[in-house]
Amino acid sequence: MSSGYEQIYENLIPKLSRCDLSEVAERLGLSLRSDGAVSVNFLGREYEISSCGVNPTDGKPVNVNNRSVLAYYTLSQGMGEPEFSYVPISYHSDLGIILTNTKWMTDPLGKAFNRNYEAFSETMYRLGGIFDGKLKSDAYSWYLKVLPKIPLQIIYHDGDDEFPCEVRILFDKNASLFLEFECLAFLEGCLVRAIIMTAQTGDTTGWV
Repeated sequence: MSSGYEQIYENLIPKLSRCDLSEVAERLGLSLRSDGAVSVNFLGREYEISSCGVNPTDGKPVNVNNRSVLAYYTLSQGMGEPEFSYVPISYHSDLGIILTNTKWMTDPLGKAFNRNYEAFSETMYRLGGIFDGKLKSDAYSWYLKVLPKIPLQIIYHDGDDEFPCEVRILFDKNASLFLEFECLAFLEGCLVRAIIMTAQTGDTTGWV
């Protein structure tokens, strides 16, 4: 029996079969393959998206939420370009959704990398992150093009005797043109898991 997350993905496959992937590739900046599928890099792995579904080209296991995020992104009707101005995920919530604190979403990163910025920076490089320098607050800023059209800013605040380590994930202001809020939340969860698992295993593949 499929889990709820697996059912979400399975329900997207028929929609992919009706999608004009050549139009999607041109509009979203994806690579169009000779067989008509498109390919995209997501969290350090290459994926093929076709009328049959979403699959990593390395053939190794993948979390089903990664597949769903890429399917939703492919099915998006979004147009335009990133603004390269970064805001918390709550900025993209619908008016009917009130989010006062989304820190719980990234708390696992603070616990995993407390007083270990070296491990965090190595992991960000593995995932394709670009170091942007040290901020006035003594935090470290990174940029990550998590998907074409959706760049992120990731800020690492190291812990001390008074305050724990905190990692903030900020989304481009135009991210919701390409993914609805709920999908952006899925994406953030995929990213948090990828950072932690990549640090633990030393690889961006081979884990679910």
